[in-house]
Amino acid sequence: MIFAGIILMQMLAYMVCTVVLMADIMLFHSDNAKAWEELTRANAQNPAFAVTISLVSAVLSMIWCGILYKKSSWRERPFNYKRAFSGKNILAMISGGIGGCMVISIVLTVFCMIFPDLFSSYNSTMENLTTGSTLAALYLLIVGPVSEELIFRGAILDRFYLAFPYWIANICQAALFGIYHMNLIQGLYAFLLGLFLGGIRKKTGSIIPCMLTHILFNATSYFQDYFLPQDTRMRNYVICLLGVAGIAFLVWSIRYLADFSKAESKQNDSEIQNSKKE
Repeated sequence: MIFAGIILMQMLAYMVCTVVLMADIMLFHSDNAKAWEELTRANAQNPAFAVTISLVSAVLSMIWCGILYKKSSWRERPFNYKRAFSGKNILAMISGGIGGCMVISIVLTVFCMIFPDLFSSYNSTMENLTTGSTLAALYLLIVGPVSEELIFRGAILDRFYLAFPYWIANICQAALFGIYHMNLIQGLYAFLLGLFLGGIRKKTGSIIPCMLTHILFNATSYFQDYFLPQDTRMRNYVICLLGVAGIAFLVWSIRYLADFSKAESKQNDSEIQNSKKE
């Protein structure tokens, strides 16, 4: 139901943006019919219009799911932020966010060369989000990650975890996170990213480390082209080196997050089940 609500939020955001567009036409253009035709054609081809819809939808979803997350039944109160942001946890967040993005970038580059037709829709989506506009940067680097974490690792994971053991709940929320992106390529790596971020939520007990890791992941993707060499041969060489480093970072981070004692995991799941019965 929460996931369905998020889809409705996107439809509502589209309606709001369309109403604003219509008001702009009626108030500031004398020839409404011609202005409408020109503006709708321009906005259909303008990435800023799609980004604006995503931004409005993300803000609406962030408010709603933030309220749901605040009422979470299995959040620790009072919360020990010092433990959540321990040195190893911070290192896992950085390693997973940056390393995961490096690995995925290389895998996507290789597969794009082999199956270019499969990446047409994905490349179009990425172009919209990396236009260099302030709105796109705001959505990709701040509003999007914060909103998506409150939705999937917050409200949705909370509800699944009240009904299932953690590993099933994590797979379910990650699957919905992949479906949410409405793109095969994006959906596949969003599923893997969702699993990893769910592990961070479980390990730290807070949504904030998930947000920071997600922001690091997106920021690495957004800024990497600015730092890579322009020469193709040197660029490929640097990408390979970064990929090797990324694999090392990611493997360590996954092993660290997966290093739960069975007793601790069973104890936590038992507490949740007891909370459900009460």
